[in-house]
Amino acid sequence: MAYQPQPQPAYPAQPANGMAVTSLVLGIVGLVFSFIPIIGVIAWPLTILGVIFGGVGLSKANQVPGAPKGMAVAGLVCSIVGLVICVIWAAAVS
Repeated sequence: MAYQPQPQPAYPAQPANGMAVTSLVLGIVGLVFSFIPIIGVIAWPLTILGVIFGGVGLSKANQVPGAPKGMAVAGLVCSIVGLVICVIWAAAVS
């Protein structure tokens, strides 16, 4: 009699949150560009979009049970910090 291995149980995939990833990427890039004086103009739309996507990603993570919220929160924080730096630069230059 041949030994038949038992099938391993499949683990459910963790829900993905594309908005959170987008927010984190835009937040990091906007934060980096916000420190550069002339090129910092590029950071304005990036950080604003990062805040929007972070809010939507956090909302989506709250609706889906077991969805990770950390990436959405990190993207939201990076975007807000980048936006604050952009506002400080604009106030200093004006």
